[in-house]
Amino acid sequence: MPGTGFHVDKNILAEVAQTRAGLLESKHLPGWFYTSPELFQHEIDTIFMKEWLCVGRLEEFPNPGDYAAIRIAGEPLLICRGNSGEMNAFRNVCRHRGVEVATGEGNLAKFTCPYHAWVYDLEGKLMGAPHVKELKAFDVAGCNLPRVQIDNWGGYIFINFDADCQSLGDYLDEDGIRDFAAFLQPENTRVSHKFVVDVPCNWKFVPENLMDMYHVGVIHKESFGGHFPVANFRFNLKKHGYNATYESYTMAPKGVNLFGTMPWLRGKVEELFACTTWIRPTMNMFGRHDLIQPWVAHPIDEKTTRVTIYTQLPAEYFELPGFAEKNKIYGDFIQLVATEDLTMLESLQNGVGSRGFVPGPTVKLERAIHHLLNYYLDRLLQEDGGARTRRHEDNRDALEQAEAVHGAARDGGYSRSFQAAE
Repeated sequence: MPGTGFHVDKNILAEVAQTRAGLLESKHLPGWFYTSPELFQHEIDTIFMKEWLCVGRLEEFPNPGDYAAIRIAGEPLLICRGNSGEMNAFRNVCRHRGVEVATGEGNLAKFTCPYHAWVYDLEGKLMGAPHVKELKAFDVAGCNLPRVQIDNWGGYIFINFDADCQSLGDYLDEDGIRDFAAFLQPENTRVSHKFVVDVPCNWKFVPENLMDMYHVGVIHKESFGGHFPVANFRFNLKKHGYNATYESYTMAPKGVNLFGTMPWLRGKVEELFACTTWIRPTMNMFGRHDLIQPWVAHPIDEKTTRVTIYTQLPAEYFELPGFAEKNKIYGDFIQLVATEDLTMLESLQNGVGSRGFVPGPTVKLERAIHHLLNYYLDRLLQEDGGARTRRHEDNRDALEQAEAVHGAARDGGYSRSFQAAE
């Protein structure tokens, strides 16, 4: 496969040096990092072809033959449940000419290439192909759809294009994901609403926006941001990502309690409970006392990203009277919140492409974004974590000093940041 045409030189290293600095001395990335087609292809090679990517929920594939054909940065992927109940993932390319053997989603007993009718079973094995018997050296038994690594955690399906990748468990544990999120019991929830939207921005802007506390009280002031502890928000930075526990109304109009607290959290959290964690490279998971809402982003091209937002509720809620009406309230609200960001993300993409754009400084509220940008640069530049650890320590010391200086100006704690919903 030809190279991407992108390589790191001293000029690029000089440009990103400002982002590699400590938080309160750092600046955001240069605009071309969000617009360059050559860099985008390099990101696909170094990140998306190497890391575990969330591609759905197990309950979306309840029966043998249930499948979904998707593309991630142009790479065709086929996910299906096999005849014995296992989940399979394949590169969705026919072994003859490369045509995608399935499109969309649904249930099939076999996959038939629409070009020349080569047929594959649910385990990816070639069952038959017209006119191949006349070939002198064709191995039918060895002609299978290329497999892709697949695993699951918490009911989420993850794939990895790299055959030599570390296990999903080890990957998640590097940031303590399983330990932090276990109490939410996502495996005991079901998808009650799914919102898919193509956002006209670079993929990096999506997770950046979701960890941007700076904008919550501005763009989302009328939805949920008016009751959000922006000044006192605390990120717990991990090796690559972060987690946080904080206070916020649930994702419903005025924080109304529609179903009550999830059974396994009753007596353990209050109605203002909220938490979040980031699963690199593009999954942001949010929890409230009554629901779980992960956002998953897949790049389409350097200026377009497909975002899928799941709303998950305890399985037993689906049988409650009035479920459909209440669930629609959740669905409508998360679409409202997501839509509030769309215009701004499009403007953000356009702005960084301007000849007049100069990266601005990162402020304390952008601590997680600064952490994300440096994880990204570590991957892009193939650097080790030594300098990264030192930056974390410097950031912590700088923030502690800033807290000491400005602590008296804060609003005094979470209890002052919330008012009862009317």
